[in-house]
Amino acid sequence: MAKQHTEQLKHDPLMDQYMKTTAWVKPRMKPILTGLAAIAAVLVLWFGYQWFSKRSAERATDAMSTAYKIEAAPVADPLPPTLPGNYAFKTEEEKNRKTVEAFEKIASDYSSQYGDIATYYAAIHKLDLDGGAKGEEALKSLANKNSMISSKARLTLAERYEATGKFNEALAEYQKLKTAPGNVSESLVDFNTARTYEALGKTQEASDLYFNLASQNRDKPASINTKALLQLATLDPARVEKLPEPEKKDLLPSRTKIATAK
Repeated sequence: MAKQHTEQLKHDPLMDQYMKTTAWVKPRMKPILTGLAAIAAVLVLWFGYQWFSKRSAERATDAMSTAYKIEAAPVADPLPPTLPGNYAFKTEEEKNRKTVEAFEKIASDYSSQYGDIATYYAAIHKLDLDGGAKGEEALKSLANKNSMISSKARLTLAERYEATGKFNEALAEYQKLKTAPGNVSESLVDFNTARTYEALGKTQEASDLYFNLASQNRDKPASINTKALLQLATLDPARVEKLPEPEKKDLLPSRTKIATAK
């Protein structure tokens, strides 16, 4: 019986396939094992990278949350009571320095996630420190980059120049922004440009921009259109009469519509 069973195994198709596979694998065992080890190493690295990326993103988010808390912290002397994990400062200068420190650390440690935006927030608070020159330089550097925050940085820089009486510099930045507004409203750029022209005594250029803005959305003006209208009324009241009339709405149904309905 044992001999008969052995003979059956010799002619069993599955056994024949097993023997053939074994014969093929034996001389190739080393490269196969090497390949499997390489695949295992790649999988380990991939899962390790995923875990590290997730932990890094969590730490970056926590750091940004902390920086925002510092930025929003109250300023009072004596210091008010605060809950654990919150902040308070005796002076605005102390608060600004701590805020700059927090955002600059994020820009350094988590540059791939929050590099530019953290640098932007740090730059804003540098404007209130040591004359603001370092803040202006940081904003200028960001404005000249090709990033999501560049146009916002240029707008902030232009408004800084305008606020400090550097009207020619402000105008130059607004004109650059007009060419490449990015995610900044073009209407806001036009309004700020008009305001700068007005400060420079270029009333015709300012009036033209205010008039164009006030002419838009006459039936349902946005805030910027209304502000432009008020500025135009002060600067060049005669042009207010030349603005297009708002579109008149039919408040009551016409007789034709009533008749049709019947």
